[in-house]
Amino acid sequence: MGKQVVLFHAASAGEFEQLKPILKKVNRSRYFILLTFFSPTIFNIEKNTPLADAVCYHPFDFPWSALLFFRKFDIHHYIITRNDIWPTHLFIAKQLGINTILINANLYRERHYNSRFMMFFLKQIFDNFNLILTGSERLQSNLLNLVSQKKILVTGDSRLDRLLELKSENNSPLLPECFASSHTLILGSIIPSDFPVIFEGFKEYYPNGNQSLEQKDHRIIIVPHEINTSELNIIENKLSELGLSWVYYSEKEKLKESQVVIINKIGILANLYKYSDLAYVGAGFGAGVHSVMEPAVYKNVVSFGPNYQIVDMAVSLVEDELASIINNSEDFVQFLTLLSNPDKLEKYKGKMAHFIREQKLASDAIIKAIFTDE
Repeated sequence: MGKQVVLFHAASAGEFEQLKPILKKVNRSRYFILLTFFSPTIFNIEKNTPLADAVCYHPFDFPWSALLFFRKFDIHHYIITRNDIWPTHLFIAKQLGINTILINANLYRERHYNSRFMMFFLKQIFDNFNLILTGSERLQSNLLNLVSQKKILVTGDSRLDRLLELKSENNSPLLPECFASSHTLILGSIIPSDFPVIFEGFKEYYPNGNQSLEQKDHRIIIVPHEINTSELNIIENKLSELGLSWVYYSEKEKLKESQVVIINKIGILANLYKYSDLAYVGAGFGAGVHSVMEPAVYKNVVSFGPNYQIVDMAVSLVEDELASIINNSEDFVQFLTLLSNPDKLEKYKGKMAHFIREQKLASDAIIKAIFTDE
């Protein structure tokens, strides 16, 4: 008997990272893994990944392309991570008797549930899933607005599994050791809507610019969400106005002597958190805060703007009093004072480490939920 074909779909690099811990645990002697991407960028990088038996693009969401695709590969499981759902493919898969599964499901926006049209639309889509695996009881409660409880299991979020893997592999020195030995703040994935609060806070807490940083033995790592000339120029000008000198990450020879570094390289933020004590995570004054899981695994004390409800772990950290909500520059200054309070800082770090240890690792639970009964 041949192997069953299991299709895992990842829209882009972030979704593929979530899949990696799961793909490593699939029984390859029994299952043939077909991995699909939509983004050409990640396809070109990972088209030869050893984590799959074959890699291709996901077809566009037309009925004829979905029917041809599923029949050609004789797919047994159609597994989607996060929210990149192709409604026509999902409907055709159900009609063909293919086992359809959504993992790391994360529906959080109130508009999903307070609009009759949206509720009707989503119910039609989610009814086509045989199984939905989600990260927490909170997310399960949201999903119960759309599907019956018998279809939902809480398995945890495999992003945490992957971040813990990356942490264990994070042995390359990205910054001089002085950033780890000092009291260090990281501004992770910040966008322009974060700038007023951040730089007003710096103006008050570091009134003498570099001199204040040196006296406090503080260092700052600035990681813009977008590395483009316009945003970098704004950051440069704001720092200059405050008397804070900086170097770019690419200026390796200057890093050791600098109190402030601007990261002008993409893809390293998750590993930079090992150098910091406090993390302000960006976009909380925009569409919604970025990943708080990355600083949390390194025991950073975390803060972010008021729009954090889209991230389940951010909600949990606030409820457990392990994260600070920054509404204005005064809140940000209060957060910065933790850098000068080592006893309180260590207490928070210990609580954060305990919080991460208590989180459910997902990859084993996901594999068990999908494949155990076969």
